[in-house]
Amino acid sequence: MKIAVCEDKEKEQDLLCELIKTAMARRDVDAELEVFGTAGELLKAAKKTFFSMLFLDILLPGLSGMDAALKLRREGNYSPVVFTTNTKEYMAQSYSVWAVDYLLKPLEQESVDEAFSRALKVLEGTEKYLEIMVSRHIERIPYSDIYYMKGNNRNCLIYTRTGTYNPYESVQGILKKLTDSRFLNSHRSYIINLDHVIAVQRGKAAMRDDVLLPIRRGETGLVRRAWEDRRFEVVGRSE
Repeated sequence: MKIAVCEDKEKEQDLLCELIKTAMARRDVDAELEVFGTAGELLKAAKKTFFSMLFLDILLPGLSGMDAALKLRREGNYSPVVFTTNTKEYMAQSYSVWAVDYLLKPLEQESVDEAFSRALKVLEGTEKYLEIMVSRHIERIPYSDIYYMKGNNRNCLIYTRTGTYNPYESVQGILKKLTDSRFLNSHRSYIINLDHVIAVQRGKAAMRDDVLLPIRRGETGLVRRAWEDRRFEVVGRSE
């Protein structure tokens, strides 16, 4: 497996490569890193070499990392892309090229480890996506990015790690698509992602983004058991 790293600053190149190598070693992954200073160099190499995973800085001289990812997608390359940058400005746009993660500098081992794991899941075909229609185009949101959904029979808001989406569907319509144990219809107006619940209190679910969401009257115990079962399921898969 070959991994492309596109970063124009030498010190940041070296740091990112070391962080990726550590992530590889922790998961017993054997891969070769190939480093590029510009998006143009990467695209030229990609015509002859298939990269299974790409770590792209967005703010590059000449062609941006975002533009490079878009060009690769148009050419039929759907390898997982991880963006690295020092601004949140392009975070929403990263979904348009189906990026698996968006890392803000200065980079740390924990964030690179998580991004590498997400990319591996995509390669293994285990990462799931929710497809929704927003502003006349289709968005693909990784299940793991979704915190919760709120709405009724007429509209829906999807709260995610990178922002909020308002698709042309109802909450119940979205629920029919979500055949996954992490999602629970905890209240008439809410669907929660159990992976982002940090505590279940009396009548409330405390979410990772510092929001308290309502639970149906009398169903706190059911939600707590579902949350605990999900945690055991995830732990069991990682052992």
